[in-house]
Amino acid sequence: MFDKKGRERIIPIPDSLVQELRRFQAQLGGIGDGWLFPCADGSGPWPREIFGEQLLVAEEKAGLEHLKGGAWHPFRRKWATERKDLPLVDVKATGGWRDTNTLLTCYQQTDEASMLRVMEAPRKLRSVG
Repeated sequence: MFDKKGRERIIPIPDSLVQELRRFQAQLGGIGDGWLFPCADGSGPWPREIFGEQLLVAEEKAGLEHLKGGAWHPFRRKWATERKDLPLVDVKATGGWRDTNTLLTCYQQTDEASMLRVMEAPRKLRSVG
């Protein structure tokens, strides 16, 4: 897959997701190992801008309020925050972040459950310093 900067990334996905995507592709009339969202002329996948446009259309049709903070960024924040307990290097690579600082300061957010775990599990030191 190529990201918005034109870098190729290959991200492994679980078999259960592959099966779900294939079912979805079949519902859309797609076949085989082609693009999940192909251009009408078959030249490749949709341009990335179309995904943002289609998200707005889907929100409107579903009667959902648009989430603050961008088109897909709120979903990426949720995804990153749900993975705070996993190795940072793997979350960064899988989510497509180039630098850890952006992931930590803009995407992973505090949540009450994580803060409670911090408070409940202090590490006892014999001495300070």
